[in-house]
Amino acid sequence: MNLLEDHSLMMKVKEGEVEKLNLLYKRYSRRFFGFFYGMTKDGATSEDLVQNVFMRILKYKHTYSEAGDFEVWAFQLARNVHKDHYRKNKRYAFQEDMDPWEQELRETKNKEVEMEKSDELNYLKKALENLSVEKRELIELVRFQKVKYAKVAEMLGVTESAIKVRVHRILKELRESYLELDV
Repeated sequence: MNLLEDHSLMMKVKEGEVEKLNLLYKRYSRRFFGFFYGMTKDGATSEDLVQNVFMRILKYKHTYSEAGDFEVWAFQLARNVHKDHYRKNKRYAFQEDMDPWEQELRETKNKEVEMEKSDELNYLKKALENLSVEKRELIELVRFQKVKYAKVAEMLGVTESAIKVRVHRILKELRESYLELDV
């Protein structure tokens, strides 16, 4: 992904060439979906939130800076979209269709091993859910969406080392929570 090219595309969108947004959509929609899915655990909601981000990009294109970094600016919009969604809904419905999992277990030769892996994954998901929204958001950005520490620091208005310390502490808390669940 060429960040300079992303900036150039956004500058063209800002100047009125809105069809250039399609290229940015192709590059970033999956990352935004992953970010939102990591926060909401709901595919349909995540798709809606991705659309909301791109609607906001169009709406607020005039605020994009000449010296801006598109990734930082766009993920900041995504964070705001998530915060607005969270405020409106206050909590998420964590429901998952179990049919695919049950089918997979029936087809697996070594069901015991698969169930252990499934249990570990469920413990990890529960441990993630036990984190505050702010902490989950930071882990989602840094670990799952691979946004660089410096860019997250810029989004949050803190130093890069502060982000590294926060992530380290959150991962320690996540590990402790996981181990408590696994007992």
